[in-house]
Amino acid sequence: MFELITQILVLVGIYFLVRFVLLTWIDRRYLTWLGGLVLVLLMVLAFLDPTNKTVGVLWGVISFPLRPLGLVLILLASSVRVGTKKVDGSQVMAALIILLIASLPLTAYLLTAQTEQKSALELSQRPTDRDVPAIVVLGDGTTPSNPAYRLRSQLSNIADGLSVTLQSRLLYAGQLYAEQRSRGNTPLVIVSAGPQPILAQPNVTSTDVITNFLVQRAGVDGSQVRIETDGVDPRSSAIAVRKILSPGDVSDNCRLYATCDNGSIQEVPTGAADSGSRIPIQLVTPALGLRRTASTFARLNFGIIPKPTDFYVFQSQAGLRLAALTDLIPSAEALVISSRVVDEYLATVYYFLRGWLTDPLGV
Repeated sequence: MFELITQILVLVGIYFLVRFVLLTWIDRRYLTWLGGLVLVLLMVLAFLDPTNKTVGVLWGVISFPLRPLGLVLILLASSVRVGTKKVDGSQVMAALIILLIASLPLTAYLLTAQTEQKSALELSQRPTDRDVPAIVVLGDGTTPSNPAYRLRSQLSNIADGLSVTLQSRLLYAGQLYAEQRSRGNTPLVIVSAGPQPILAQPNVTSTDVITNFLVQRAGVDGSQVRIETDGVDPRSSAIAVRKILSPGDVSDNCRLYATCDNGSIQEVPTGAADSGSRIPIQLVTPALGLRRTASTFARLNFGIIPKPTDFYVFQSQAGLRLAALTDLIPSAEALVISSRVVDEYLATVYYFLRGWLTDPLGV
């Protein structure tokens, strides 16, 4: 009941935020009852049918003003809405302050410290000397901060199509595999690579490239490698992994770019503490989204042993202090990191509203 009330309150807050933006930007004469009814119906759909793909696109539009760049653009556009000869200086100043703060490396460090140190580092310090049937690696296409599932990949070269970050995760998975082998266990290494780009080599698929990398450079037995290319976000990746580890529990009617959420999947009730029947896995995923990803997998009856990668945070021996004077000089990279943290917060809210998370603090 508490979760239901919280979801309703968050949705009501989103409604009034959208209403405020519409009333500010659009003349009231054009805001007909039909438009308001459509908005209300879409929000009701998000609550009653969280698996609807349209909800993800709607959320991406609604959350645009909540991101640093989106908020700055809206403020700048609003400042000149009456014409270029008359500019609202207060809104321009507000946009400048927001852009300045969001693009400071110091801000990015503080945000990532709050996100990573209080979640990923805490989870990764739990005991991990446990045999697991699988090591799951989330690839580049499976952790978009945009809930609308827009894919993005940065290739290190066109020959193999593997990014530097994916290669590092695969090597880390190889280390975890070797540790399991040293204890007499031979787990599967499942890479949720998502839809991969077309490679330059003829007759060579991304599955072949990833498998060869794991075998030749990470020391993984080829018979223990599984590559799935359906997962485009933590939720669909978790379902795809379930199909591999428990094929009888999940039907095959999952379609790409559609939310795979069918009645044959056993989900753990939110807040459930009993993990005795869960499938234990080691989860290799970026630290920034580890809390949400681990909670998503736990919701689908996985017992998570977190193995975070891709940390942004830095540490200094004297505690919190400036590493250099350049920490007070705005940069595009810092703006990207700050935006990713905000995106992760928004994605967590989105996942919560769709009922895809178990208790994040109890994972």
